[in-house]
Amino acid sequence: MPKFNKGDKVRIRLDNASPYRGRAGIIDEEIVGDSFGFWYVVKFESKGFIRSYRFNEQDLEAVSN
Repeated sequence: MPKFNKGDKVRIRLDNASPYRGRAGIIDEEIVGDSFGFWYVVKFESKGFIRSYRFNEQDLEAVSN
């Protein structure tokens, strides 16, 4: 069962030196689960630009509004 839904606000909690570690974004769409869990497309907006990247559910934490 997926942990997040489209529109949920999440924070990236990667252990590596990703430029997205600690940033908050919005779940844009849910990707079909595989043997590694559920994958989500997270949308980030900064300075008028929108970027979307795919993250595994274990790399995300819910952020209250």
